[in-house]
Amino acid sequence: MNYFNDLIFVNHGNAKYTACQARKRLFEGYYGIQFHYYGKVRAWVNDSPPESVDTPHVFITWPGVEFNYGAPEGTVRHQAHVCFRGPRVDRYLREGLLELRDRNLFLPIHDPERFLQTMLHLFSLLETPGATSHARAVLLLEELLIQLREQPALPPRTRTLYGGQLRQLRDKLAEAPEKAWSFEQEAAAMSLSYVHFRRLFQQFTGLPPGQFLLECRLRRAETLLTSGTLRIGEIALACGFESEFHFSRIFKRHRTLSPSAFRERYGTF
Repeated sequence: MNYFNDLIFVNHGNAKYTACQARKRLFEGYYGIQFHYYGKVRAWVNDSPPESVDTPHVFITWPGVEFNYGAPEGTVRHQAHVCFRGPRVDRYLREGLLELRDRNLFLPIHDPERFLQTMLHLFSLLETPGATSHARAVLLLEELLIQLREQPALPPRTRTLYGGQLRQLRDKLAEAPEKAWSFEQEAAAMSLSYVHFRRLFQQFTGLPPGQFLLECRLRRAETLLTSGTLRIGEIALACGFESEFHFSRIFKRHRTLSPSAFRERYGTF
């Protein structure tokens, strides 16, 4: 397994952060994948203009520059990260697998659940000693980098024609995920077939409409679980789930914790 010893994992983590003023961070001698899968983030490199995003995204950190990032006041963000160094990273850079940006920092993640589960699997391997676990962790790191390279982009003409309507719909879904949305009706309102609408929506947001709505409901549930005192059944109905049982089953499938365990771990009261 010496083939994989040219990469060293420096640190990793998966945590929830309350709002904090953006602060300076230096990554001396190592690189990192910073995955923000929930919440708003503001970030910039050195003296570049600040950039903001409120959808699942990654930005890459590297040595020799000053990174500043944090969450707006009154918000919460969830972040997973993995940092690494070694000669293998030079190959990633040389062959274009790892791209360093000091502008347009944020890389959208079109399948955040898949990306997060890959990271969590990688973390479990890092916490298991042995050369085989390390080798598999390196392969999963490369899988993450490949997922980043595979992110599709919305064609310019499509963005011009439908970008505004898709953005409005995306925002409405996030604001009112509890509603009984009909995506067939939304497609008809845009004079599109449902198949075409679904493809454009996925290109724009990274997820098919149904999965995007589910993610909005789960995020609303996370907020209510961590910042309020509603019972689990009340939260289920407030987020558009048909029952407490259905909500608990879906939440655990997508967040790895039951709603009550999530509240116990991340609650602020």
